[in-house]
Amino acid sequence: MDAIKPRPLTGAMPSEGALAEAPEVTALVERAKAGEAEAFDSLMRLYERRIISIGVQMGLTKDDALDACQDAFVKVFRYIGRFRSGESFFRWLYRIAIHAIYDQMRRSRPVDFVSIDGTEATEATRLRDAGSSLQANVESADLARKLKAGIGGLSRQERIVFVLRDLQEMETADIGRILRVSQVTVRRHCMSARQKLRQRLFPEGH
Repeated sequence: MDAIKPRPLTGAMPSEGALAEAPEVTALVERAKAGEAEAFDSLMRLYERRIISIGVQMGLTKDDALDACQDAFVKVFRYIGRFRSGESFFRWLYRIAIHAIYDQMRRSRPVDFVSIDGTEATEATRLRDAGSSLQANVESADLARKLKAGIGGLSRQERIVFVLRDLQEMETADIGRILRVSQVTVRRHCMSARQKLRQRLFPEGH
């Protein structure tokens, strides 16, 4: 089972209308719904690393992100019997996980830290492409340091959209379904987050 790799963990997310999970993941979900503990454990192993990553990128400590992940899977275990077959499991799971992360953020003191390991170069390119005011040759390490300081100035909705779209590289349609908002709203929050970060990171260009 450890060899199964659902699409949400591979970086690029499926486009609208595409299958969200591999058939093996769908089979695991159905077995977990039937009460098979081994199948549920396999689902946890498939998704827990990404959920912890989202929690850390949202500003939680590693321990708090782990707690949020555990809380999310407790809820998944409790309610998986209600999950409707044929729907996207990862969207359902991520919606639960994001609420668990928000709850943990309310209970915890923010650490003003964002882990973007492995994403610095990609995000540097993305931010440069988003506006002509960005420095053309910003170094990845410098960008990481500035992002850690700047993301704390985003609203909660801007932050989660930025994390899911720019750091986790999810499609706009999937984010909209997870957050239960329109794609227009997702794009608006994304544009606002990028603008605030550009102004914070490179104020001399404004």
